[in-house]
Amino acid sequence: MNKIKFTAALIFIIPALCFYPTSLSADDGGFKWQVGEELSYKVEWTFVRLGTVKLQVCDTLTINNKLVYHVKLFLDSNPLIFFVNMHSVFESYIDEQFRVHLFYADEKVDDITYKTEYRFDYADSLIYVNMTNIDDPAQTISKKIPLDKKLFEGISLIYYSRANVSEAKSETVKAFFESKKGDVEINFKGGNGKIEIDALESELDTYYLDGTLLVTGIAGVTGPYKGWFAADNKRIPLKAEMKVFIGNVVIELEEWKKWEAELIK
Repeated sequence: MNKIKFTAALIFIIPALCFYPTSLSADDGGFKWQVGEELSYKVEWTFVRLGTVKLQVCDTLTINNKLVYHVKLFLDSNPLIFFVNMHSVFESYIDEQFRVHLFYADEKVDDITYKTEYRFDYADSLIYVNMTNIDDPAQTISKKIPLDKKLFEGISLIYYSRANVSEAKSETVKAFFESKKGDVEINFKGGNGKIEIDALESELDTYYLDGTLLVTGIAGVTGPYKGWFAADNKRIPLKAEMKVFIGNVVIELEEWKKWEAELIK
């Protein structure tokens, strides 16, 4: 179950791995956050639908005097697949510099599932981690992790990627997966022509990126990946490809709210 969960999650996470934005492309006015935006994706392996992933920008609030966007990532397996039954929600609170301030996830350690809170303290350069056993709330684990200023969790990296994908540049950055750190190479290519997806009748202009994951994540996720984004100021992730432990996986947009697909001609 845990392997399938992160097969779905990391196909979004990997194409987004970078840090502070430099200059944004002037051709579309730059990336814009949209409260109420909701993006739903199908996750497929060969001809098998593994499940659905949904991203939702819920609202804004203030943490440590910073405006942050509250974003949820929902993962749901295909009920027709008998060997997995997964329904998980991840939450991240991200500021306008694409720094995460608070992150919630369910994590399994020694066959125990914990509700985990990561609280990012940039003044102390530490991440405060608190883990609570879902079945026995009296059982908790607390620890501190050094905070590299370029260290990001998955959801915030998606939005950094959307903000910078119109540029042509390459970077190597740090990412963490369940407290494990590793390097990721990302190559922003800028414009890359048009692509088609099943949910749209017409082709869309796109921005493109690719790169290599140099750390092994859950489900054996490692190696090369690719991603395509709509070439407008929403930079909607349209499609991604990655090699995982079961082979090549594709994630593709199929439903959305708060986006007009402006570039359809």
